[in-house]
Amino acid sequence: MEKFFTFLKQLSERFLTLPQGQKFAILVLVAGGVASLFTMSLWLKAPDYQLLYAKLTPSDAAQIVDVLKSDKIPYELSQGGQTIRIPASALYETRLKLAGEGLPQGGEVGMEIFEDSSLGMTEFLQKLNYQRALQGELSRTIKSLDAVDQARVHLVIPKDTLFLKEKPRGKASVTIKIKPGKTITSKQTQGIVHLVAASVEGINAQDVVVVDLKGYLLSVDQASSGSAMRTSTNYQHKLMVEKKLQDNIVRMLENALGEGTVIARVNADLDFETVDRTEEIFDPDSQVVRSEQLVSEATLGALPPGGVPGAQGLVPGGTGQTTAGSQPAKRDKENQTFNYEINKIVRQISKPVCMVKKISVAVLIDGTLSGDPPAYQARTKEEMAKYLPIIKSAIGYDEKRGDQVQLENIQFDRTFEQEERNRLSKSETMELAFKAAKYVLGALFILLFFTRVIRPLMNWMTTSLEVVPEAQGQLTSTEMNAIQEEKKTLGGTIDSEATQIRQAVAEFADNDPKFTAGIVRKWLKDKSPPS
Repeated sequence: MEKFFTFLKQLSERFLTLPQGQKFAILVLVAGGVASLFTMSLWLKAPDYQLLYAKLTPSDAAQIVDVLKSDKIPYELSQGGQTIRIPASALYETRLKLAGEGLPQGGEVGMEIFEDSSLGMTEFLQKLNYQRALQGELSRTIKSLDAVDQARVHLVIPKDTLFLKEKPRGKASVTIKIKPGKTITSKQTQGIVHLVAASVEGINAQDVVVVDLKGYLLSVDQASSGSAMRTSTNYQHKLMVEKKLQDNIVRMLENALGEGTVIARVNADLDFETVDRTEEIFDPDSQVVRSEQLVSEATLGALPPGGVPGAQGLVPGGTGQTTAGSQPAKRDKENQTFNYEINKIVRQISKPVCMVKKISVAVLIDGTLSGDPPAYQARTKEEMAKYLPIIKSAIGYDEKRGDQVQLENIQFDRTFEQEERNRLSKSETMELAFKAAKYVLGALFILLFFTRVIRPLMNWMTTSLEVVPEAQGQLTSTEMNAIQEEKKTLGGTIDSEATQIRQAVAEFADNDPKFTAGIVRKWLKDKSPPS
């Protein structure tokens, strides 16, 4: 500690003996060095700001900023206050806290509008607030969909009246903004339509309209959209079948030939026709007697007198009357009835939906690179012939259906891929170099500042020079004796120090003679006059 105070004392004494110009220069240099070190430390320790929320409404942004201020979290505002960034270390914790407080609200007013309702609110304001709350809640629900960025709902709620026999129907309109790179399907649009219709009493699905920001109508009438939806479903199924077959071909061949060496395209002709057929088949050879009826009647000789009783005996000329001189009566009657049961087969046949009618496949296989330098080599016909039955097996080839498979060996153009790979590699290298240079430059600046500024300044400040005034006149005998004694003392000290130096040099030369010889040659070369 005493050495430190001694150093400070010498430093202050040295500084006080300097001229005013040097004092000012030293103060400016020290202040610049401290400022540079402070700036460098701030630059190295600057926090990495990440996006907290974007596209905020002014009310949400104000509430979030108040929370950040109360928690003493630094933040940055951009895009007119719509975007807030905070340090990455506090990003997720802050999001969870804001979500617990219900922020951001999104600008729409939901059912929370009734939390601060006044006692003097009229019925009209209550109905208006209820409609606003419904619109806000529906907007929040629709915005929760993955493909929807923003949504706005307008409702026309019918009024209850006693003078109309039929209650008027309500209507609704929905405006949505789709996220970049996302698409919304017709099924999702119909889902939004039915969501609104089921959430508001008195509104049917056919009375809900959905449009995008460009004004294009996304929702259509249910009756007219039935066939369109079936067509879209069939097309999506066709694409799914084709993609499945393509993946089977590419995955199997790439495992053997390498990634990126196979391109496959499949065109599947599918039959989506629905056919229900009922057939009844009768087999006459398999008849079986189900019932049998036999009726037999015989009459021999003349009828007894009086005839047959009943209506038949009263008919003139009937069988029940007899006349004189008639021949004896004789009558035979036989009826035989057989009922047969014939074997019958009833078939109800429903044709399967999405039958494969025909499959067409085109496959391209890249060649190989061999040699030094690598050169393109086409594949042989024997190799290509081995791949053809593999492809047919992968797609379920059926010659009766008329399936077609075309296989070719073509050199792929990979110029664009190589350029993209080089660009990405270069950008990654530049980013890594920039990060490394950031710390290297900081360390280099500190090292140079210490070696070029601080250390020379400290050496200059701590070096003490004793100024001896020039003697006036002749010295006295006493002063001469004192000087002689001082010379003897200094001479002995110098001689002893010179002896120690000679011994150290001799030991160094004995330990490393080659290095010593090199130093001597360098001294001789430096002292030799230039030619």
